[in-house]
Amino acid sequence: MEDRRQRRLTFEGAINFRDLGGYPAGAGRRTRWHRLYRSDSLADLTPGDLDHLAALDLRTLIDFRLPEERLAKPDRLPAGAAITTLELGFVPRGTLEMLRLVREGSIGADEISRRVIAQYRLFPLEHQGEYRRLAELAIKRSTYPLLIHCTSGKDRTGYGIAVLLLAAGVARETVIEDYLLTNRYRRAGPQLLGPGTPEAAVHRLLAAQPDYLEAALDAAEQAFGSLDAYFAQALCLDDKARDALALLLTEPDGVVA
Repeated sequence: MEDRRQRRLTFEGAINFRDLGGYPAGAGRRTRWHRLYRSDSLADLTPGDLDHLAALDLRTLIDFRLPEERLAKPDRLPAGAAITTLELGFVPRGTLEMLRLVREGSIGADEISRRVIAQYRLFPLEHQGEYRRLAELAIKRSTYPLLIHCTSGKDRTGYGIAVLLLAAGVARETVIEDYLLTNRYRRAGPQLLGPGTPEAAVHRLLAAQPDYLEAALDAAEQAFGSLDAYFAQALCLDDKARDALALLLTEPDGVVA
């Protein structure tokens, strides 16, 4: 893994803001720095944060939050920034009911894991449209630099980032390691779930666990026969499109960033 001090960008109001550069991408290549970013909520950015964000010169922002999430915590973006925002908000079936049960303290940690795994399996099956739109944008040079975010930056964002990295040639093991970095950079439970939520439930829900992301990738493989087939059939990322994506997201290893 690359130096995490370099990977995580320091914002006062965003905890899980990371640069996806520097990952090995096969055949002597690595992902480009300053090209693709992931983050949690941008609603609490400070004036200093806004200056920092402006310096990234983002061209596109993809927001996977529901309209009610955006209304409650609208993004703060630099004034006058020419950022194209695409709202692809969704939550997998069963998520809102699970969150209600977690807040009530009426669901145990093991049941939370079972439900989260079931919801991750829906990413490639019931949300092809949202991730296909992401893939369509990702093969266009004019899209970059690109920031993808949701509320915690773990689930909806995590799967989208995984899809792009895998399609660009990053190894599955590396993609899982990147996903797990959220465990180092996540907000406190009360900020996301409210005070009084049982600590064990908070931890199980907010933690990035390998089984969660693996469940989504396994579901794609089972439904389409392979990840390659999933990319081509569900996301319209055929060999030509994936070559274009790899050129945009990766560069020869050894290039000075």
